[in-house]
Amino acid sequence: MARDEVDRIIVEYPKYVNGNAKADQRVYGANNASQLIASFANDEVLASVASAYNREPTRTAFTLAARMPAMTGNQGSGEGWHRDAFLRQFKAIIYLSDVGPDNGPFQMIRDSHRRSHVLGDMKAAKLKYMQYRLDDQDIARILTSEPDRLITYTAPAGTLILVDTSTVHRGMPIKAGTRYALTNYYFPQNRIDQSMYEKFDVLPAA
Repeated sequence: MARDEVDRIIVEYPKYVNGNAKADQRVYGANNASQLIASFANDEVLASVASAYNREPTRTAFTLAARMPAMTGNQGSGEGWHRDAFLRQFKAIIYLSDVGPDNGPFQMIRDSHRRSHVLGDMKAAKLKYMQYRLDDQDIARILTSEPDRLITYTAPAGTLILVDTSTVHRGMPIKAGTRYALTNYYFPQNRIDQSMYEKFDVLPAA
């Protein structure tokens, strides 16, 4: 049912299908077009976890609905390895389809958001100061001495992932099927304003 809602929103709101992602079909603010998705966005337990992690009142600014079909040459969700910020960025991701090794699983480099590892990884991979995007060679250099830091989340539909996306992460390039997911973007309440919605081109509430 949730996948049907994602399909419907992509069809009904083509103006808000984000054009920056080459492979992902993304709509920011899907919670404003679906009561079902809004129930995920407004989950009080998740909001309390986000607030505890950020140590200040935090709520969902918007929910991203994403559909990603297998396409030749795709770099995966998020267009390859990256971090969203160098400060805390809490998100809740729920798989709406079964995600195996070929279906674009979420991957992250463990502890890559911690200050000691940020500096160590910069040195190991010869990264520039405040470099947000990394390539496969950068990741290989980071993992040379600690390959177990690479975590791949293969899991069935309904799996919830709570993550700080200031870690280095990506959606693995999808080889088969279509991956569906919802992502709640959490921010401290005092940082949520109209400029944020404009930045992400969020689908407005009806």
